[in-house]
Amino acid sequence: MRIKRRMDAVEFDAVRLLLNISNDRANAARSVLVDDKTYQAVAEQFGWSRQAVGVTVNVVWRTFLKFREAQSAAAVNAGVPLPPGWELVELAAPSSMIDKFRKEVAKAYKELQKAK
Repeated sequence: MRIKRRMDAVEFDAVRLLLNISNDRANAARSVLVDDKTYQAVAEQFGWSRQAVGVTVNVVWRTFLKFREAQSAAAVNAGVPLPPGWELVELAAPSSMIDKFRKEVAKAYKELQKAK
C-alpha cells in the first residue's frame, strides 16, 4: 500500500520559502499535501490534468524531504544526534505544554537508550 504524502501547514509554509514555483502551483500542492484534497479535485479546480498536479506535488515533496534532511544535518552539526525515526522541529506552544512535551521526549529518549 502506498503511503500518503502529508504535511502540516507550518511545514508547508517553511518549504514554500525554498520553492521557485508560481503561486498557483504552490496552492495546488498545498491543497493536496495539507488540505488533503484529491489530485482530481485540484486538477479540476485549476483546469489542469491530474498528472500536472502530480508533478507539482512531487516538486514540493522532494524539497520537503531535502528540508528535513537539512534539519537533521543541522542537529548533528550542533552536537545533537537524532535517533532514527526522530525529527527536529521548532515548536510554539504554551509553556506548560512544552514542559510536558520535553518530559515525554526525555522519557522516550531514555527508553531508546535502554533498548540499545
